[in-house]
Amino acid sequence: MLDNRSMTGRYIGLFLLGCFLFSYPVLTLFNLEVRLFGIPLFFFYVFTAWSVLILFIIFCGKIPDMVHPSEPDSAGNNLKQSG
Repeated sequence: MLDNRSMTGRYIGLFLLGCFLFSYPVLTLFNLEVRLFGIPLFFFYVFTAWSVLILFIIFCGKIPDMVHPSEPDSAGNNLKQSG
């Protein structure tokens, strides 16, 4: 199973991606008088980037369950913790 260091690294990477996506220089790129589907481009970017970041966080939290679904150890105990 993935260890805590790899999970921590993924969440740190997602945090840094979020910091980049919502930094002032990147936000000013989308602060234009353009509308997409009737929504100002700035708000469309903010909510789209926010939604994608949330999906990445959900995906990173689900990866260990998909890779190793509750394998028993050598003693026959279930490794997946309940609770």
